[in-house]
Amino acid sequence: RGLEREKNMTTDWSIWAFRYARSDMPRDFFGGTLVNSNKGRIRNPMVYSLIYGGAAGDEKPILIDTGMTGDWSPSGKTYENVEHPDAILAKVGFVPEDIEDVILTHLHFDHAGNLDRFPNATFHVQRAEYEGWKEVYKLPGRLGNDTEMWPLSSMQKKDLDAVDDLLAVGRVNLLDGDTELAPGAWCRLAFESHTFGCQWVEVQTPDGPYVVAGDCVYWYENIEKMWPPAYVQGNTWNLIKVYRAIRDVVGDETDRIVPGHDPELFERHPVFEVGYHPVAEIHLAANQESRIA
Repeated sequence: RGLEREKNMTTDWSIWAFRYARSDMPRDFFGGTLVNSNKGRIRNPMVYSLIYGGAAGDEKPILIDTGMTGDWSPSGKTYENVEHPDAILAKVGFVPEDIEDVILTHLHFDHAGNLDRFPNATFHVQRAEYEGWKEVYKLPGRLGNDTEMWPLSSMQKKDLDAVDDLLAVGRVNLLDGDTELAPGAWCRLAFESHTFGCQWVEVQTPDGPYVVAGDCVYWYENIEKMWPPAYVQGNTWNLIKVYRAIRDVVGDETDRIVPGHDPELFERHPVFEVGYHPVAEIHLAANQESRIA
């Protein structure tokens, strides 16, 4: 990976992280049992990100996840003040039609909704993720169709159906492992960790690498303490391997990680407020002006 980083030093990316909704959840759901058990609840942010840049003269936006459709979860939980992609992207000067590439870190409802709002996009998802959830829907009885049971507690069938429809018309790119999607922007497979084929995104800049982790890292605490969350639909030992791989990229500079649900994301980075929710400026390319007042 050292050669990859040296090769991509001429690329640059701006990175913004959006809170698009908030919920109310037990702390150990995210921070892990024992270390966060019996510590009450937390208003967690729902997050996705946009990177803009690449090779000089050929810059483009890449969206990383697409949020949830509507304002409720498969298990029936509701979310407050949900902002959808048109409102979110406008905060940094884009519209959904501008997006030609979307990286789906995984197919849980809060990361893979709204696909129909991006008419010009190709969606990049790991093959293991797609095929894994297709198998879950084949489970017998309620296990394969009831979202109040654990297997489908974070899935909306219409989201997977949307992937199927887009795949049929050539707008889904099934990845088989680590892939450089654009100069300096790598999809990294986290096989059988948070989910079947979750992925995180390594972003190279002249100032060093950043990681948009999706739910491979819920909270900074997970990777700083090497303590997985309570809710994992994969293998927690593999999640430890993912934490180590991400730390190999960022070292001790864990602020370079964009976690999936950590309120500290909006405390560790500069933010600006538009609408109901803040935007964190994680990194700005040299030609970008800060939106912080």
